[in-house]
Amino acid sequence: MQKKVAILPALGIGDGLLMLIAAHHLRSNGFAPTLFHADLPQLAPFFPGFTFEVAPTALETFDQILVENDNSPHTRALIALREEGKLPGLAIYYPTYSEKKHGQLAPVDRVFDPQLSMAENIACAVGSSTKDNGISPPSHLKHRAHPRRILLHPMSRASIKNWKASGYLRVGEALRKKGYSPLICLGPGEKWELGDIDVISPHNLSELAALIYESGAVIGNDSLLGHLASNLDIPTVTIADDAERMKLWRPGWRKGALVLPPRWLPKWKLVRTHWQQGISVKRVLNAFDEVMRPF
Repeated sequence: MQKKVAILPALGIGDGLLMLIAAHHLRSNGFAPTLFHADLPQLAPFFPGFTFEVAPTALETFDQILVENDNSPHTRALIALREEGKLPGLAIYYPTYSEKKHGQLAPVDRVFDPQLSMAENIACAVGSSTKDNGISPPSHLKHRAHPRRILLHPMSRASIKNWKASGYLRVGEALRKKGYSPLICLGPGEKWELGDIDVISPHNLSELAALIYESGAVIGNDSLLGHLASNLDIPTVTIADDAERMKLWRPGWRKGALVLPPRWLPKWKLVRTHWQQGISVKRVLNAFDEVMRPF
């Protein structure tokens, strides 16, 4: 009988994509993984054969449980159950770790290397030689079918991570002059009413993935779109606020460009939104030219 493995990513959809590296490796080696995530089941058409569930239930019936630590009460409760001997198969993956904050590690726990991407860390944690997470776009879609369509994603889950809106408008104008068709891409609940760039809001994650897969490139903040584009082998430019953090959290599949505040900018200048002023439109466009060079 196949050993059952429960995989619990953190809340973000990008976290789900990353933990699918573990699911794919385990499935390829005879295990039966189930990935629990509130939103990721929407991407099931891109991950044929995988088992997704919305909410974690009956965890005690699984032989192994892999949890990406998110410092939530739920994760702490699972660790407490392990300490009581009720979830002996539980392993915690720590993107960052402090003994004072998280307590002692169990032998099966893993602390990630901050110099490697999350994708590399998860692959190492399960002993995989690749970062493949089993993504397989539906056959009716064509990779980069619209190579001149460039998606701009000016939003993210945390507004503090967003580059200035005026910057995206100027990037869009410059792309138009170069013969591209920029398109503002929004997620559920996101709004954009600035400038004259067309806006698209896919209804679900499967529609979003299809849109990205058939586009020429993605330019955006540190957010789901960059991770999903990288996973789908689409050129990406990620605009972010912190070089150290992005060593771990950068899109980890297809190599893209990171646009970060200059290293000479004092740390105190990076707080709140000051980091935005350290990134120019020219640098973003140069990064775009770099990732598009192979095409």
